[in-house]
Amino acid sequence: MKDEAIKRRINSIDALRGLDMFMLSGGAALIFAFSHWMTNGQTPALLTEQLTHAEFGAGFTVWDLVMPLFIFIVGASMPFAFAKYRSKGGKWWRLSTSLRVIRRVALLFILGMLVQGNLCSADAEKMSLFCNTLQAIAEGYLIASIVLMCGGIRCQIYSCLGLLVSYWALMRFMPYDGNPGGLFEADNNLAIYIDHYLQGDWQDGTPYSWILTSLSFGALTLLGVLGGQIIRLVQKQRNSVLLLSGAACTCLLCGYLLSFDTPINKHLFTTSMVLWAAGWCFALLALFHLAFDCTQRLAWLAFPFKVIGSNAMLVYLLAETPGIRGSIWDSICIPLFENYAECFTDYTPALIYRVLSYLLLWLCLYFLYRHKAFLRV
Repeated sequence: MKDEAIKRRINSIDALRGLDMFMLSGGAALIFAFSHWMTNGQTPALLTEQLTHAEFGAGFTVWDLVMPLFIFIVGASMPFAFAKYRSKGGKWWRLSTSLRVIRRVALLFILGMLVQGNLCSADAEKMSLFCNTLQAIAEGYLIASIVLMCGGIRCQIYSCLGLLVSYWALMRFMPYDGNPGGLFEADNNLAIYIDHYLQGDWQDGTPYSWILTSLSFGALTLLGVLGGQIIRLVQKQRNSVLLLSGAACTCLLCGYLLSFDTPINKHLFTTSMVLWAAGWCFALLALFHLAFDCTQRLAWLAFPFKVIGSNAMLVYLLAETPGIRGSIWDSICIPLFENYAECFTDYTPALIYRVLSYLLLWLCLYFLYRHKAFLRV
């Protein structure tokens, strides 16, 4: 009975992962295509603004939440995985888990270079070391794994706070290369300076930071771990929803107040941004937990997203890895559906193409789901 209860309770995590992957793997493009079709190309400015990344230092949009949510959900699933490792590993569980963590971190790092780091070019001058969400996940996962193996929930909370405060203090007060601390310009801040200094020509040339920012990636992953611990350990589901909601409000309030001192900036993963994004992640997890774990009559609504979320890594690689025309998945779907879609007029072809390509993707994922075939890293 206990195992069955746990399976029901993590519907929310699987479904939320699926929602995130849906948006990343074509959901946003599908929304844009539908909007163009409904309005004859007059897409509402608010929709365009919220489904594109904000410019450096220009706030935070819904699309900016996709990457932090991915990292957060990785953390939320970790307490369940590590509890399983502990139950099966006996006295050697830390050693076996450490080997799993090292393997996963290495694979995520390499896959990140494959997706955006030009690894397949075999040209060192074109490659970038840190350049992709998967590498941010690798950094956060490594830090959170060490904390999970070394201590309990109190240690996890203190570690998270320590990482948040450390990154804030370094970015805010540490001088570098003749510059004072507290600069948050696109080409002049401590995190980017460290990236350029350590990576040299292998830096990806964008205003995104990676090395020092691993402190923030670790903190956000640990905030996800806290969300997973609440779902896993709190027996009364009503209490777990309240705790998740309380965490959401606390993070949003702290992120907002801190933004008067440190800007909410996704490119640098500032501490205020981590808290602000984590607040929305906690809120979504609370909503999904209420809808799909606490209220069983609505659990069926989670199934389409669970199918996507169960093979999140495969979905991400298909949608983000460059292919012959666009992504790998576009390279498959364009020859199949483009000519058929062009039979329609106005803005219908784009909508038809997006609907058919995503329907095919979901059916492929459903086939894998039914046969329990999952790409694990």
